[in-house]
Amino acid sequence: MSSPEIAPGPARNNQQYLEFAIPVLSFGSTIAGILAWGAGYEISFQFFALGCVVASCLLAYLAWIRPRKDIVALSTPLYAFIFFVVPTDFASGATLQLLYALSLTLLLVRLKYRFGTVHTAVSSGKELAVPLQDYASRTSSAVTAVSPKTGHRAALAISRFTMGDYGEAARIAGQSDADLPGFLSRAFAIAREHALILDGCLPRPGQFLTFPPEDAGVLAIPPLPEESEEQRFDTALDNALLVLFTTAWNTAEADKPHLLACREFLVKLLGE
Repeated sequence: MSSPEIAPGPARNNQQYLEFAIPVLSFGSTIAGILAWGAGYEISFQFFALGCVVASCLLAYLAWIRPRKDIVALSTPLYAFIFFVVPTDFASGATLQLLYALSLTLLLVRLKYRFGTVHTAVSSGKELAVPLQDYASRTSSAVTAVSPKTGHRAALAISRFTMGDYGEAARIAGQSDADLPGFLSRAFAIAREHALILDGCLPRPGQFLTFPPEDAGVLAIPPLPEESEEQRFDTALDNALLVLFTTAWNTAEADKPHLLACREFLVKLLGE
């Protein structure tokens, strides 16, 4: 399963612009300084560190607006100030700034794929994509006896997953409810197992939770005999999240706007 990217509309576009600006500013200001020195303008190279300082602030902002905070990215403005407040000569300044620009770019990639993207709580759309609507309709009878409270918990677990807040997703999925259908209990358990693995950056375990053959009727993605262990592992999570989706959609009316906000992520689980 790939990292969730669900922040829709202007919010997502603005985030992409800021992400693009980080390497442009950090490398651009340093390269501009090198070109200026090559042209004979002996300006203090310290001034060309401004792009790295601004890029550090942008990276810290992107880390701050995420539900899970990356302390390394948040601290980059402090390092930028320490590194560049003291005047330096051309050779050492250019080298340091280029290395720092590379570090900022790597931290940006880490932030994007380890800590998720910004999540927008409510979508402006009012309809599910057709594949999701078909799946929710097909499985509605299987979850009609589930309480709205459990449906709300399923919606919360999905929301936290899409936000990249895996620790909280594991906590929510691990809560206990009485008299749940077996497939739903397994969906929560599988979501919790994967959330803990993602939260701890752990490798795939040799033994992992899956759905038994008797749950096939409520699964959106039929497991295939020729699947590898890695594919079975990923399919188990995709099916678990989709089971939580149909549970929430069919039992927790108040959570539908939040589920609609996650629909792009959920459609990707179906391979659409």
